[in-house]
Amino acid sequence: MGRKKNLISRISIVLMMLAVSAFVACGSTVEDKYNMTEAEKKLSTDLLGLVEATKSQASTEPVANSEGQDLVYVYVYLYKGNNTNVIEPVVQEITDWDEENSVAVAWISINKLEELASLEEVKNIRTVMPPVVNNSSATTKENASDIDGDEKNTYLEDGSWIKLIGVMIFTAIIFKKRSK
Repeated sequence: MGRKKNLISRISIVLMMLAVSAFVACGSTVEDKYNMTEAEKKLSTDLLGLVEATKSQASTEPVANSEGQDLVYVYVYLYKGNNTNVIEPVVQEITDWDEENSVAVAWISINKLEELASLEEVKNIRTVMPPVVNNSSATTKENASDIDGDEKNTYLEDGSWIKLIGVMIFTAIIFKKRSK
């Protein structure tokens, strides 16, 4: 029975160590989620960044250009039973509609993203990303030779790895003291 308790204790400490290290490495963004409006919560992170950049931009130049307009190509996920009639006044053009899943593919102005997200019928909005095809190895001789010594040593500059190592050492010390 003593071995089982010891094993359970060790497993729980390891899991706790992983959870703490993941929290330290990723950082806490919970406060940011609570400060967002309901419309902002419906936008993907990249679209939210575009909206914030547009709000803070002092000049009249658009952030993203598509033939002189500030349009983005998005998936608009609607709640079941809703049709594109709801979003037509807000979007520039609806290029496709999946009636079964209630998803519209549309071009919309960055300035109108929050207005679209504020509609009750809209579940969320995501950027349309083109598919990526990986045909070859990620590291080739050309890629490996391009990296110089300065680029190889920049992974510790932000300090997140130092925090992670510190947490791991701290939990290892506690683990050793408990096992004695």
